[in-house]
Amino acid sequence: MTQTRILLSLIGPLVVFSAVSAQEKLDACSLITKAEIEAVQGEPVTDTKSSAPDRPVFAVAQCFYTVATFTKSVSLEVTRRDPKNPAEDEPRDQWKELFHPAARRSDEHRRSREPDQEGKAGKEASPPLQVKGIGDEAFWIGNAITGGLYILKNDAYFRIGLGGSEDRSVKIEKATALARKAIPRL
Repeated sequence: MTQTRILLSLIGPLVVFSAVSAQEKLDACSLITKAEIEAVQGEPVTDTKSSAPDRPVFAVAQCFYTVATFTKSVSLEVTRRDPKNPAEDEPRDQWKELFHPAARRSDEHRRSREPDQEGKAGKEASPPLQVKGIGDEAFWIGNAITGGLYILKNDAYFRIGLGGSEDRSVKIEKATALARKAIPRL
């Protein structure tokens, strides 16, 4: 009985540590396979590059899938809570700021009465297009050259960026197909 307790006291922290370490070191390239990229883009993936840039508040993991025709390459960026940096803001808070800035500002007291310069600049760009039926919420942002699908799922969000000459509707369809593969692996 005592040996069991000792063993459990040693193994328990290792299990917790392993779970935290795994969360800290998410490999974005594990969320979408090369074969899945190839099936959507119609060309072979020649390379993948994983990175984890240092960000001040959130943990970010990235993967760049180089496709034979470079302009058809795919990028993936995942933003999650950083367990090493417990901040008040959560990824959902940043999501609100990105896609629902009026709602976010109504949740907080305005610090000044000056016009929102960032809001003015955002109005000049085309607004995000809501994409239904994927994640908790999703939006497409892009133009004729490049674009990305932003997907919120639980307390993380990710962006799938697609190159290629297809029109927006085709890019959204392709990005949505890839997102459906990534969500269960988050």
